[in-house]
Amino acid sequence: MKETTQISHLSRPPNENNRKILHLFADTGIEDEILSAYGNVVRVGINPTENPFSTVIQSDARDPALSGDFDLAVAHPQCQKFSRSTNGTGNPNEYENQIPDARSVCENLADHYIIENVPQAPLRSPVIFEGGMFGLPIHYPRAFETSFKVPQPDKSPRFKPKEGPLGEQGEKGKAWVGTTEGWRLAKGYNYNWPGRNLKRHGIPAAYIKRLIYWWLTAVENNTRSVQTAITNEQY
Repeated sequence: MKETTQISHLSRPPNENNRKILHLFADTGIEDEILSAYGNVVRVGINPTENPFSTVIQSDARDPALSGDFDLAVAHPQCQKFSRSTNGTGNPNEYENQIPDARSVCENLADHYIIENVPQAPLRSPVIFEGGMFGLPIHYPRAFETSFKVPQPDKSPRFKPKEGPLGEQGEKGKAWVGTTEGWRLAKGYNYNWPGRNLKRHGIPAAYIKRLIYWWLTAVENNTRSVQTAITNEQY
């Protein structure tokens, strides 16, 4: 039997709509702040920390001991194998491609799913989001494979403030500069998340809300897309 450790209980009243959302590969679970408005969140991670928005299970997200009765699964398999930054700091071949395992778990445990990674990752027919598409002062491109149709937003000029808490963000060699408060504002979160995790790993709330919109649309219409194309886009 697979070993799991539940280290916290829901610290807020159960969501009234009774939906169940599974959050995988999520030690910090920044996105729980948004997801918890649309369902009761169960989060799985290797070294998870508690937050006020989810029930936490310490387990390998590639093989969690859970039953398959979730409405939505959101997964963040590691991106180092595909990230451009790995080429400058290490060997991509040292990292595992966790996407196939993430996809299998999502399909087995949930009615619908979202898998997030960098645009270079081999996802199936992903939609690509960038900060400029949502009027944000950060670039932060991310790719999402989904079990439901998500229209690709139009590219838009990014809001680039020349001063303030993110005035230098995005200049060459300054991708992660700026105050934690500025990043919290840019990414759309209110909770006091750890600064480094928020900057580097937190998916902007606007991205999550757009994905949730199209998930709810698919549920309402009882539709599911069939994604077969694999991309490894040179983004």
